[in-house]
Formats: sequence, structure tokens, C-alpha cells
Amino acid sequence: MKLLIIGPNGKMGKAIVQTAYKNKDITIVGGIAPSNRSYINSDLGYLCGIGTPINALVYDNINDIISKADLVVDCTMPDVSISVLKVCVEHNKAFITGTTGFNASEMEYIKESAECIPLLLAANTSKLTHIFYAQLINVCKSIKEYADIDIIDYHDNMKLDAPSGTAKEIARMIAKELNYDVNTCFEYGRNARKRRGKNTIAFNSIRSGGISGAIKVIFGFQDENIELSLNIFNMNTFAKGIVDGCLYLKNKGNGLYGIEEVFKI
Repeated sequence: MKLLIIGPNGKMGKAIVQTAYKNKDITIVGGIAPSNRSYINSDLGYLCGIGTPINALVYDNINDIISKADLVVDCTMPDVSISVLKVCVEHNKAFITGTTGFNASEMEYIKESAECIPLLLAANTSKLTHIFYAQLINVCKSIKEYADIDIIDYHDNMKLDAPSGTAKEIARMIAKELNYDVNTCFEYGRNARKRRGKNTIAFNSIRSGGISGAIKVIFGFQDENIELSLNIFNMNTFAKGIVDGCLYLKNKGNGLYGIEEVFKI
């Protein structure tokens, strides 16, 4: 499988390059970066810390290289992801995105595009995260009384969206299990003098320094609580999930796929 990687100089991009390079079933054909970057035309092997050339360069125009790719991987920002997706549809190339924070109209375009190409939408590509989700559902199924539910997500100060896509996904999952109304049950931090309402899920987002990604879910009861935490030490776990997703899409027909299908969870 021939892979084109968007944003190879970012933390996630570098991890994907390093992980994909080690897989014998994948050939990296290049990377795409914004115009005027000093590393345009650099070999990805040197740029991404492999230490040897891999005969895949960084381009600033996707149209110069996309014909050589089978699949395009993107973990950037919503506007970039959508612009890349449009090119993939035009050239009939499969597309994987781990980007989060899409608005309603962007999500609608993603669904429409999946009628034309194989498309994997993966807000979180850590397999352990999805096992974490399963444990949260088990707790929800066992709750027989009211609980205050708080979701705290931690990321470095370069993370743009808050709450994170993972935090939002967890909140929707919990709300569904507990029959909470997603239109009214979410709260974002606290900056008021009033009591907390019942049947609410509160978000708190920490964006600080170079902190590793983590998420904590608290089920608070009157006399006790349960805390479930997941800690991510680096981008390698996400990159492995992305590569698994690439191989999963091989020979797949047009359609919208989810990372849960890749992990069989």
C-alpha cells in the first residue's frame, strides 16, 4: 500500500512516518506541508528522525504526488482535512483522518464523500482507549442511582480544541447509556454561584506546557466515587492505530468506516 502523509513535521505526522516505515506492507510516497516551509523537498527519513533517506519527499502541492498514492492520511486541523478530502474525492483515493473538531457541515461533507471513496473517520486511534470506553460503559450499566459525572482531559498547550474529540465522544457515550438528553446535559467548566444540576456531564480541559495526553472520568456519589483514567505517553499508540487503519482499508469499497471496526471492539 502506498501512503501519502499530511503534516509530516508535526508530532503525530512524525510518529506515523516512523511507524509506517517499519511496516513491510506499506510504502511511503511522500508528505504534504504548507508552502514556504524550510523543509519542503526534504526526505522524510531525515525530517522524521529515521536517520536515513526513505526516498519520500515533502511536497507543498498535493497534486504533485497524489497520483502515486493509494491512500492519504491526515491528522491535522478541520479546514486542512476537508481541503485534502476534496482532492482525494477528485482523484478517487482512500482517506483516513484522525482530526477532531469538525462542525456539522464538515461532518455532512465527510459522510457525502464516503459515498465516493473508502473513508475512515477515527477521532481516536489508540486501541487501549477503546478498551477504556468499554469499561466506562460497564460502569454506566451498573449505576442504579444519581451520579455527578466529570470528564477532565489533559493535553499540551498546542492542542486547539477543548474539550477534545475523545472527551466529547466519551460524554455522548455516557449520555446514551444513562438516557441523558445530549442537548441539555453538558456543562463546560464552572464559573458561577449556583448548585450543579442533576443528570449533567461536566467538561474540564487542561492545556498546559508539554503535558502528555490523559483523560479522567469521575462518577461522583454522595459517599464515594469511581475514577477511571487513561494516560497516553506519546503519539506512538495513535500512529499504530492509524497504520492498522491503513491496512484495514486496503481493498475496501466506498463507505464510511470507524476505528472500532479496525480494532474489532
